[in-house]
Amino acid sequence: MLEMVTQQDRKVFQEEFAGRLPGKIFDSHVHIILKGSYSPSWGTENISYLEKTGWEFTVEQFFSLCKEFLPGVEMFLAGFGGPSMKVNRSHAGSFGVDNSHVFGLRLLSAYDSVEEVASDVEKYHLCGVKPYACMALKRDSGETELLDFFTKEQLEYLNKNKLIATVHIPRKMRLEDPLNRRQMAYLCETYPDITFIFAHIGRSYYKRCAVNYVDEFVKYPNAYWDTAMINHEGVLKYTFDHFPAERILYGTDSPIAFLHGKSVEINNQYVYISPEKFNLGTSLHDGTGKVVYVPFLYEQLRSVLSLDLPKKVLEGFFFENAHSLYTKTAERMFGK
Repeated sequence: MLEMVTQQDRKVFQEEFAGRLPGKIFDSHVHIILKGSYSPSWGTENISYLEKTGWEFTVEQFFSLCKEFLPGVEMFLAGFGGPSMKVNRSHAGSFGVDNSHVFGLRLLSAYDSVEEVASDVEKYHLCGVKPYACMALKRDSGETELLDFFTKEQLEYLNKNKLIATVHIPRKMRLEDPLNRRQMAYLCETYPDITFIFAHIGRSYYKRCAVNYVDEFVKYPNAYWDTAMINHEGVLKYTFDHFPAERILYGTDSPIAFLHGKSVEINNQYVYISPEKFNLGTSLHDGTGKVVYVPFLYEQLRSVLSLDLPKKVLEGFFFENAHSLYTKTAERMFGK
């Protein structure tokens, strides 16, 4: 594996984070990429940054990198595969869940039978599912809707077993899209025993996307946000000010979070600026060498710590909220 942590990173950690982070952190949004789960061309075509980790990202690599970037912190994770219809979705869940430090979700396509999903949940002791637009009905269309992510039978199974669904909402306007919000509310109301974790605070990488909209989901006790790749202080502050803190989960979107760069708001849009030549979606490459970057991981931590949240809220956010949710789900399904 290529060296990822720099001397500058180590200096920043000691100056800004040492002694300020809880002793335990639960990362609720980690992509575990097993080579045997994907076609050989998948990574090189779509996820070029995996070159940094040898065209895979394993649980062992996650913990190893955390020791480098977050020394002294005991790490926990909830993992799932990467979005692709070229993936063996069953095999992608075989990354070694122990429901102690490593929890897992099954990649979900609307084309999967309930029997397939249930079998993998039982086989690998998974706590729920992770659907994506590219695996939904109408998946290759800009018109993909959130309700296309699931079949009714899948939702009934998840609801009956009180499982978790971490959801990356579709459509260009993200949380600003009224259809998205109506369908999010419908899912929360109709399937009250599914915990819906809406990833990236509903993909709110810029402030206008979150303001006035996160409030709409306060009334649904099964609606949660994760903060993966959000380093916008305004978005985070608005969310913590207007939503129950116990339903906000820390997440990184690893392995992307270990790359160097920062997400920046520009005219009600966002862009990843990075010195690394990898496709990160909406991204700009800065090859000038004039700016020194830290990992996205550190930019996220800076933004959260800048809020001066009470110690109890901070500890819940970084660990207890997700750990309690996943542990209770695993114990209910599989026993202690």
